[in-house]
Amino acid sequence: RILILLRLLPNKLSRIYKTQLYSRRTFLKLSAALTAILAGGFFFKGSKDQKVKHILSSASHEKLAVTLSLSQATSEMGLLLDDDYMVKGISTDSEGKHWQFIVNNLSPNKSYKLQLVSENVNIYKAWSLKTFPEPHSEIDSLKVMSFTCPGGGDGFRASGREFFKPFKFRQNIFEEGLSKNPDIVISIGDHVYWDLRGQDSPPVGRNSKLIKFFLGGYLRLRYGAFNRNETVNSIVNEKVLKRIGNEQIASLYGTKFKSVPIFFIPDDHDYFENDDAEEEIVTFPADKFSKYAFRKMADLFYPPLLDTPDGEPGRHTGRIRYGNIFEGLMADCAGNMTLGNDKALLISNEDENWLMSRIKKSRAKHLAFIPSHPLGYTAGKWREWYPDVVAEDGATGVVVNELLSGLQGSLTTNVNKYLWQEGWFLQHQRLLSSVAERKGSRFIFSGDIHAIGASSIIKSGQMNLKKRVKTFLVGPVSSSTGTWPSFARGITASSPEHLESYQLYPTKEENGFTLFHLDNEKAFAEIISCGGHDPENGDSGRMKSRERILI
Repeated sequence: RILILLRLLPNKLSRIYKTQLYSRRTFLKLSAALTAILAGGFFFKGSKDQKVKHILSSASHEKLAVTLSLSQATSEMGLLLDDDYMVKGISTDSEGKHWQFIVNNLSPNKSYKLQLVSENVNIYKAWSLKTFPEPHSEIDSLKVMSFTCPGGGDGFRASGREFFKPFKFRQNIFEEGLSKNPDIVISIGDHVYWDLRGQDSPPVGRNSKLIKFFLGGYLRLRYGAFNRNETVNSIVNEKVLKRIGNEQIASLYGTKFKSVPIFFIPDDHDYFENDDAEEEIVTFPADKFSKYAFRKMADLFYPPLLDTPDGEPGRHTGRIRYGNIFEGLMADCAGNMTLGNDKALLISNEDENWLMSRIKKSRAKHLAFIPSHPLGYTAGKWREWYPDVVAEDGATGVVVNELLSGLQGSLTTNVNKYLWQEGWFLQHQRLLSSVAERKGSRFIFSGDIHAIGASSIIKSGQMNLKKRVKTFLVGPVSSSTGTWPSFARGITASSPEHLESYQLYPTKEENGFTLFHLDNEKAFAEIISCGGHDPENGDSGRMKSRERILI
């Protein structure tokens, strides 16, 4: 009878709480006390077996968001704020292992104590998370940490090359950044690498049938394969997504960022494709399955953007407003891209209009445009703002720059890049001009190209900028010998031919991150290199060098 009563007690107390005027704090104390008296602590025994695998959090001035995963399924999850306000979680998977919380109507600039509660049991130690200051409030300083391309398997190697750095290396980079006490973290694109090229599982080993057979078979055994005849929410497809995300996101981040708001901007690989345009396949615009797979992966593993054009939590375009000191405008350049020659876009018309409006209207002391694909740099890739392509000397006509083709050449605009769209550059001109005309401090930073660097744009095409615009490659986290542009495309990323720019920091194929220091008088970028170009030289992911550049 006591055991039956113990099982019924939480539900009975819940009904009492819903019908009586008890505070949440009183309810929890009563529940815990009665349960402990009847069972001698038996009820809390199960909490020792439940483990939180990862927590990623985000914030605005009036909202908090938390996304997490568990080792065991649970039927209900709550997030308790400051011991007296409980928010019900939303399960984002079919098992009850992945949960998301969005908390609205909070006080600005306030640190909240958060506690996870599963079936009335505390399952994880409390931690703090702070809302941002009100958009127009006076703020003295802000530090923003940013990096790109953190995805990929743990130390993945193939054909004698290391494609992605070991997790320990990447986590050391994270720890270096967190040791600087950033207020905000921005992860720009390529959070996972699982390129499908229109198939059900990655066709690895592009130029070797033997590698495709053996490595492709291994990946199918370890992770499974998508069934494109089913929705992404099907049991089969959800399992594949979770196996990929559990390794490349949950195991990598763990709970390191639970108290630092982190923002995720998607790019091409987050839609399970590299941006390829070849005669046999064109991977973008992303098909329906890839778009749904991206959204499902995001909902399972990281928080949404909270401040968006329509005011609803989103995944493509959003902003960070931190008091009167900073406004960061984030944009996905892959998910809504279009073809159509001079009408083509990398960012949708609606989002572009919103971005342009915010650039013009923002009264923040420092404004940053943060697209997933960089302004000011090219690696000859197809889905770039620029027409530059890698071609051999003497080449004419149309050139296809196939990834990992072994092509020996140089970047040029003397030939036509296969299926490149003029509209992308026209949109680039509109956005760059808008940033250049903005009064006060403004700059651009982005990711995607596996390198770190900084330059100042003077002229773009026929457009002379009113003021120079500084642009930064923030630095990758996971790149190695198989994923540097010099190997994957045969060249090192550099300034496009259509741009006139001044180099502030040489483009280097090194892992690292950039820390932006903003205050009322000035702003500077601290570029931190953590090495990792050669996996055999013993780089650990710890800081090797740093350089400060005035914005």
